[in-house]
Amino acid sequence: MAKKRKLGIQRTDISDGAVMNSATYADYNYRLKKIATSIFEWVNLPDSMDARYIEKCLYYQGTVALLKSDKYGFINTKATDNGQFNIYGLPTELHCYSYSFNENRRLYSGLNEANPASDTEECILVMNTWDRLPTDATIQLFAYRLAEAERTIDGNVKAQKTPILILTDENQRLTLRNTYLQYDSNAPVITGDKNQLTADSIRVLKTDAPYVVDKLSEYKKDIWNECLSFLGVNNIAYEKRERLVADETNSNNELINLNLMSFLEPRKLACKQFNEKYGLTGDKAIDVKVRSDLDNLIKRTASVVVDEYADKVIEDETFKDMGVTNE
Repeated sequence: MAKKRKLGIQRTDISDGAVMNSATYADYNYRLKKIATSIFEWVNLPDSMDARYIEKCLYYQGTVALLKSDKYGFINTKATDNGQFNIYGLPTELHCYSYSFNENRRLYSGLNEANPASDTEECILVMNTWDRLPTDATIQLFAYRLAEAERTIDGNVKAQKTPILILTDENQRLTLRNTYLQYDSNAPVITGDKNQLTADSIRVLKTDAPYVVDKLSEYKKDIWNECLSFLGVNNIAYEKRERLVADETNSNNELINLNLMSFLEPRKLACKQFNEKYGLTGDKAIDVKVRSDLDNLIKRTASVVVDEYADKVIEDETFKDMGVTNE
């Protein structure tokens, strides 16, 4: 019986390169997913609801249902279209399901209907974007490009260490490979059979691989920043921001805020409908806000939740820009 191969970084053949490719892609995909699912904070959710699961479903499926169940109370579930479409192109019903829940519910749309449904017959639709598209598909593309750039950097670094191509007979291949592995693993002393490896048995060709790590690193940063812009996250480094003119900075901030609003507004509509449907007001009303301590126009104006710390920071920075000390 063949022994199971242990997981880890063991770069001994082509298959290990494929493992590293997959591991690098999975790593970048996970890193970006962490950011994407941590941007928004759900406030005042009932204890029976789960903000983590809301963002997870929106990330992977693009939609979530908020509803009231006789058995569980207020809950959030996965959702797929069901029934006909209303005058705004939304489904009249949703199939609401989870690991231990499965129901068809009428969609609450806020329209004045002749026969309104009861609290346990309707549900609220939460959309990731107005097109109800998941974030995952785009993140996968960015993760693929980042992984490609990272693995190309790895290859270029490796080429600086071994900028040669070795030619030998087939019967010398294994011996030469074992010798090369000692070199690749930074062995302090490399040994070989003098009868096997001779000047006549091998030939070395120089590849003269150029060093392009710096250019590839800049390319990778551009991809990373483009992804952050797509998510609505500010990505201009402080030192770079100082070199930009005001119009360039404002243009970038506008793009970031518009991208952020494309995710935030559908969530806020769902909060409004939920509060309206179930009569929640004041400190019982649910809301969603940007999870950030940075000065952000959307955070200042688009949340019903008071963030005194953020307001104080923004106020201090405003006075500072005016040249006035805010005591």
